[in-house]
Amino acid sequence: MLNNNNRTDALRARLIIYVLTATVIIPCQFQLEAMPATLNGRDSIITAGTGSGKTLCIIIPILLCPGTVTMTISPLKWLQATQVLESVKYGINTISINKDTPNDPSLWEDIHAGKFSHLIVSPEQLSMFNGHLPCLARLIRQDRAFTQQIKRVHVDEAHNIYIAGLSHHGEEAF
Repeated sequence: MLNNNNRTDALRARLIIYVLTATVIIPCQFQLEAMPATLNGRDSIITAGTGSGKTLCIIIPILLCPGTVTMTISPLKWLQATQVLESVKYGINTISINKDTPNDPSLWEDIHAGKFSHLIVSPEQLSMFNGHLPCLARLIRQDRAFTQQIKRVHVDEAHNIYIAGLSHHGEEAF
């Protein structure tokens, strides 16, 4: 059951999504119930099938809290691309960070400055990988001001946590 503050946030979320999607989408109950945990800094687990709307559970808090950065850890590049498109559809400045992200200093300055509200990151970008520390991992480790901008971390495809760090399919562990 939602308290008054959470009910207000749920109504705001419904209105924002309704307007941004030209009256096509209205958030479902599970999406609105997941939102208060995220907004209040609590952990939650959402178990739902592919295409059921889990990404909207990530998008709603971003829309309700402008000026903050959200990081979504997503292990599949095709899924990252889909999530970028979905976020951009709602007007959220989003970037996927994976092994294909250019090492362009101006891009990384924009990331550092918080110009992207949503960072969709492959797990390999968060720690030592193939003998080097990726740009994002260095930024997180070396710049407290950057890490303080990150207000929410989501793990998509969380079942991958079980195999993270293990070598498989001929690929080295990360």
